[in-house]
Amino acid sequence: MYAVLIYGFPLTLLGFEWGLRTMLAVDSAGFTGPTLAAAGLSFLMPLTKPKKKNLPGHDDVVAMSKADAALTPFLWICVFIFLFSWSWACYVSLKFPMDKTLGFDSHLVIGGSVYIVSLLLTGIKEKV
Repeated sequence: MYAVLIYGFPLTLLGFEWGLRTMLAVDSAGFTGPTLAAAGLSFLMPLTKPKKKNLPGHDDVVAMSKADAALTPFLWICVFIFLFSWSWACYVSLKFPMDKTLGFDSHLVIGGSVYIVSLLLTGIKEKV
């Protein structure tokens, strides 16, 4: 349940923002994609820190798993790709707000993709 609250929190904020903008009669559709992309990027940043494992009997030595050592550089690459994706979602939402991909607003597809992939990477990082 705790994981659902943590990882679903940006969606809750998105819902509150949508509700507030609806009550104030402000079109908020253009902010959805960039907001999701920013949330996904914020989930990804803490994952770049390697998990440290203490070795019994060696207080001054910190180790990390081979899987984590292999995943960390990949996560840094994802950070830069997702940063570009967030910028692209912002650009598309401002310059081409009516552009559609697979029947959805393009900026929403970009932001939603970043968000979903970051959740998947978070799950992978927890397992290594």
